[in-house]
Amino acid sequence: MELRYHAADREPQLHVSERDGSLVVTVNGRELVMDEVSIDERHVTLVIDGRRHRLLYASRGAHLMVSVAGHGWEFVPAEEAEDEEVEAAGGFTPELNSPMPGKVLDVLVAEGDVVEAGQALLLLEAMKMETTLKAPAPARVAEIKATTGTMVGPGDTLVRLEPLESD
Repeated sequence: MELRYHAADREPQLHVSERDGSLVVTVNGRELVMDEVSIDERHVTLVIDGRRHRLLYASRGAHLMVSVAGHGWEFVPAEEAEDEEVEAAGGFTPELNSPMPGKVLDVLVAEGDVVEAGQALLLLEAMKMETTLKAPAPARVAEIKATTGTMVGPGDTLVRLEPLESD
């Protein structure tokens, strides 16, 4: 199985395999052999070289969101990451969805605002970490479906954008 980190600025690769009864995780060519792995509804506990590591996680379909020490990552299957890269190269994504369950901390734009690519639109708190949803491309905010203080689920549409008309 191959997963890729879902981010525009960097993309470490994560490979998961089994060897001699042990789980082996390779991150950017660095191999980690798990001495022990236990999973419950919200946490994965890994023992690597005798050290215990506890990770918060949430999943949405094949997507996996992981939080460690206040930092968060979203992993997607390699095939899906390639499809998204192709779409991002020339496509427009009108709906911004919540990557995981959380609370809307702040809505930073209003309906009708024109936003630039990468502009922060909304702050979301999930698993004790903040996530900023950003505009994927220049656009106009068509609809805001979330309000400050509300709880949202994974995949909930928070902001709907419309492309700017070409002159």
